[in-house]
Amino acid sequence: MKTPPDRSGIKFEVGAQLEARDPHKKWYPATIERIDYEKEQVLIHYRQWSRRHNEWFQWNSPYLRPLERVSLRRQGLSPLQSTPMTQLPTLKCLG
Repeated sequence: MKTPPDRSGIKFEVGAQLEARDPHKKWYPATIERIDYEKEQVLIHYRQWSRRHNEWFQWNSPYLRPLERVSLRRQGLSPLQSTPMTQLPTLKCLG
């Protein structure tokens, strides 16, 4: 049996949460519904959407990413920051 790749922030197990990009190029919170180890794919369910929209992705797809990025954006942070952007000093433009 093949083993899923080690991708930071993504657990390849049924029920794991992540973010997936749909065919219309929008990112949504999603859950892993099934794993096909032979085809190296995961079945993704877009949360709050009908199961008819579930979609298979290769487990190394760039269209899968950790869910934490959503949380960071909501807090006004980039992945490399620890201070919300709303708390940073405002710079005055001279000239």
